[in-house]
Amino acid sequence: MKDLFLKRNISLALFLLVNFLFTYKYLERFTTWAPLLTIIISLLYIFLYRNTKLLKFITKKIEISFIVAFIIMCLLIWKKIPIETLNVDRWSVITSFWDSYFTNKYAYFAKSFAGNPPGPMPFYFILALPFYLVSELGFLSIIGVLLFYWLMWYKKVNSITRIFILLLILSSFFNLWEVICRSNIFFNASLVLGSLIYILNQKIFTHKTLVISGIFIGLLISTRNIFVISYIICFLYLWRTKAIQFKQLAFLGIISLLIFSLTFIPVVYGHFEDFKQMNPFIVQSTFLIPFEYTILFVLIAIGTSFLCKNRNDVYFYNAVVLFISIFIYLIYYIFLQGFTQAFTESTVDISYFIFCIPFALWFLLIDKVNLNPLRNSID
Repeated sequence: MKDLFLKRNISLALFLLVNFLFTYKYLERFTTWAPLLTIIISLLYIFLYRNTKLLKFITKKIEISFIVAFIIMCLLIWKKIPIETLNVDRWSVITSFWDSYFTNKYAYFAKSFAGNPPGPMPFYFILALPFYLVSELGFLSIIGVLLFYWLMWYKKVNSITRIFILLLILSSFFNLWEVICRSNIFFNASLVLGSLIYILNQKIFTHKTLVISGIFIGLLISTRNIFVISYIICFLYLWRTKAIQFKQLAFLGIISLLIFSLTFIPVVYGHFEDFKQMNPFIVQSTFLIPFEYTILFVLIAIGTSFLCKNRNDVYFYNAVVLFISIFIYLIYYIFLQGFTQAFTESTVDISYFIFCIPFALWFLLIDKVNLNPLRNSID
């Protein structure tokens, strides 16, 4: 019981820390009261966490109205803040990628308005293609929230906890930042969370479920390779507890690798020599953080997989390891360039901390009183 409460508190702390970073960094540009306001916001979240029964008055209609209000707010923000006025180039990385692709140029030679090359894997851009075509990438921010909300309904989370988590997401500063900047990190991470829920929900891994899982893994690793961490923790736990056999893991790995490789064909076809000069593997090991650190993150994931005592722990340690990985990335640049340049001047993209949020929030769905997850099994 104490172990569960500790992990729940750590999960909440991860949410608070990430929100603290966003709130402090961007509020200080407008007011000298930023530190105090940031602390007050965090205390309000803690109060709500300790007193979720206060949310009993919120009916299903009110709950849905929160979602509708959020969508309307997004539309108003996008109308008020043109995408071209943003200093964040995540949207530009996507548009420049597809602009190059549709003019028969090698997509990974593209440059954003800030001069950055495309770093994510191909399926990241494929997911964004419909929204590139309608000229509004911000819809991915909405879909990310709706996806997480649907996962809560799918797992039959009780209404008070569901509303509490929904309020955390909708009121968080990092979610507002994602909406304004047309970011999709919460969306991508929620997709991975959804795949883990599917995988961990399997009592027996049949040929069919292995193929489906392999397709999920191959596609989602082809968004951002940091999600390798999630699947390492998950499948090492399943293998260690004999929920999956080694030959099944090998088959799953082959399917995943095949699907992952296939996502590169539309981009690499006709540009194989260009691919050898510039590709997401080069970008991520050169422009972001040295390859040695990637190996370190994998080793941390392998080590923490042995700490998982049950399937719910897979979500918890995903949140922890993803947070630690990005924190190491932050510290690396602080030592390299100093705090002001790394944090304040945004050499480090703190939005990467959002990777851990869906997993931390999902672990918070576990009942405060019972060791079992809320209502139906969440694992």
